Amino acid sequence: MSIEQNKEKSRRLYVEVFGAGNADAADEILAEGCVSHGPGSPPAVGRDGIKRQAGVLRTAIPDLQVTLGDQLADGDRVASRWTGSGTHAGPLALPGLSLPPTGRPIAFSEIRIDRFEGEHIAESWFIPDRLTLWQQLGVLPESNPAPPSRPVTTQE
Repeated sequence: MSIEQNKEKSRRLYVEVFGAGNADAADEILAEGCVSHGPGSPPAVGRDGIKRQAGVLRTAIPDLQVTLGDQLADGDRVASRWTGSGTHAGPLALPGLSLPPTGRPIAFSEIRIDRFEGEHIAESWFIPDRLTLWQQLGVLPESNPAPPSRPVTTQE
């Protein structure tokens, strides 16, 4: 496949699977044994993890809107930055925590690198901005660092 075709497949993952909730599209986009690498967890093998993740987000944020920001591609890799936004109107199942709806508007982003084999994404590495999401949902306090009380100087 061409670089442009690979970029289109990656775009479809965000827009169709996450944005529109079309889990069946994951079967057309991802290889059967695809490997997904996320921070703080062991690699997940197969399509079910992405389908489950999309379902969790769409349950918690039924009006989820997905926007693809940037895409860069080289060879068999496509790097994408996308954002999701909407209203936290349903339960959100986080690892070790279930969060009831807050009614708050939220927005979050993710950077993902997809590696292609033939027509499918075979492997992905993703970094979601969980800190911002969890702060918006009240799971973590928002941080507003106070400015220093005196000028900071360096000594050589």
